[in-house]
Amino acid sequence: MPIKEAIIIGGGIAGAASAIALTKHNSFKCHIFEVRSEPATIGGAVNLTPNALRYLEHLEVLDKLTTKGCETKFIDVASHRTGQQLGRIDYRNLKKFKHHALRVMRFELLEALLDTLKELGVDVQYGKKITSVSESNDKIVARFEDGATIEGDLLLGCDGIHSAIRAKFIEPERKPTYTGVANSFGFLDVSELRDDIPIDTTTLFSGRYGSLLLSYTDSPKTHLYVSAVQGTQDVGSREGWVVKGGDQEALKQDLLRRFSAPTVPFVEKIIPRIESLTLYPIYRLSDDGIWSSGRMILLGDAAHAMPPQGESVGLALEDVVLLSRILEHHNDKSVTGMFSYYEQLRRSRINAAVKEANFGFETIKDRGWITTVIMDWLTWAVLAWRAKRKEEEFAFDVRDIVLDF
Repeated sequence: MPIKEAIIIGGGIAGAASAIALTKHNSFKCHIFEVRSEPATIGGAVNLTPNALRYLEHLEVLDKLTTKGCETKFIDVASHRTGQQLGRIDYRNLKKFKHHALRVMRFELLEALLDTLKELGVDVQYGKKITSVSESNDKIVARFEDGATIEGDLLLGCDGIHSAIRAKFIEPERKPTYTGVANSFGFLDVSELRDDIPIDTTTLFSGRYGSLLLSYTDSPKTHLYVSAVQGTQDVGSREGWVVKGGDQEALKQDLLRRFSAPTVPFVEKIIPRIESLTLYPIYRLSDDGIWSSGRMILLGDAAHAMPPQGESVGLALEDVVLLSRILEHHNDKSVTGMFSYYEQLRRSRINAAVKEANFGFETIKDRGWITTVIMDWLTWAVLAWRAKRKEEEFAFDVRDIVLDF
């Protein structure tokens, strides 16, 4: 029996994008349920790679972001020890990529997706905690804590790294693990400091006590996103939170201790002016997990959360578009058969991304001076060696895959 109705758990980026794709390109009726009481607003600025922008264009969302964010043609990677450039992540090949990259606020991306859903007549139901599911030969039923039930042909778990769908129904023993690394991020107006900040649009400084990302989030380049990633003991929470009161000042002092140096004199002007710092512990999943069971499948971070490497949103959108294409071209096949085919096409690319992200994060924790010198040389060599491969990755598009099974 052809699939016509989808239950989507998670009203974030992956869930909203899934509903848009399945409504627009598959003519499904979609029901979205989010455990939070309202759209999530916490989060920094995300890097939308050329892949992500092509998929957002495919979903007819990109036009809502054209006046947002800061176009990024490359990310400079520099040594905190010397202040010198080590290499570059390059998005300039428009012939291959069609788009550069875009640094945009996470909430702005989510708003654009939710606005598109509203235009399609699809609502997100908030405050919905799923408690159980049951399956028959051709349907799946989800039940919620408030007593509500919903029936559909399949269920998508798009509820992030701490996914209830994964934890309750697909693979309870596969739990997120803390990386030992946390992200401290915030924003500031740099209108008066522009001449003191020697970056084009985005620069990542790699150092002895972590890494520091500086990136503009608006086209006039007056709004600066500051993201520091450093080794941190377990912070006692799996969710991000805005640091308050005296802890805010203590965190700024720690960032100054880690990142202020004669090689980057502007850091001492930037960090004290950050409007409000958020602390976000970084978790990851093992790369050998189960992604589907019966009529349920995990997408995005629920399936393959990894340390952030600037490409996570693109990978989640890629999941969505590929699954939508498979459901469109092979809707006469069994649900389990389509899910299996999806995993067959997806695993190798995701495994490669996880391996690269994990390698990068192991170099972030505090290290000695000699190791830092070695890492500067290694970073330069790795960026040069990976340049061609990264170009192919940014040009990769799941819409070019020939679907035949």
